Amino acid sequence: MIRVNGISKTFPSPRGVVPVLRDFSFTVPSGSCFGIAGKSGAGKSTLLSIIAGLQEPDEGQVLIDGTDIFVLDDRRRALFRNQNIGFVSQEQSVLAHLTVRDNVRLPAFLGDGRKRARTEERADQLLESLGIGHLADCYPAELSGGENHRVLIARALMNEPGIILADEPTGSLEKEQATAVVEIFRALADEGRTVLMVSHDADALQRCDEIIRI
Repeated sequence: MIRVNGISKTFPSPRGVVPVLRDFSFTVPSGSCFGIAGKSGAGKSTLLSIIAGLQEPDEGQVLIDGTDIFVLDDRRRALFRNQNIGFVSQEQSVLAHLTVRDNVRLPAFLGDGRKRARTEERADQLLESLGIGHLADCYPAELSGGENHRVLIARALMNEPGIILADEPTGSLEKEQATAVVEIFRALADEGRTVLMVSHDADALQRCDEIIRI
């Protein structure tokens, strides 16, 4: 479950402090797929980054399955994120010196070691489900932008997180690929995971249980 309580966030600008989020609260129950929609610049990506623990709010709480993530220090928060949250952001990139398979396996080697078994098999299964299993031994430079984006999605799912956060996960994909990605998220929610995604894609938002509008 994701519980956001009274989140506020501002940013400095040449014209002064700009409020992005003001006293924002909502709950996403376990086993739900929620969408976040709104105009560009409304604060959707900022909100998702705060929930992932990558940015701190000026005020408010984020509780992930009962854990207040901003009570944790940076190291413990990063470990918590690795073990519990799969995050796909627009700023992420694949690592050029690693194969596609090893890019996907990476999160299993950044935590406490409990999830390292059978990583190659798990990575190959994820790549196959996203339609790029045949590219496992390739390097990112050999892939298209949409294919690399699917590598990021596979990497976010590597540790079988209970929470999946996705910022425009279908933005660079063709319609058939986008549909497949949304169906994977929908299936994860139906299995009991918690999915929250920012999207401008009307078809993707239609598959959500609820839409949060900013």
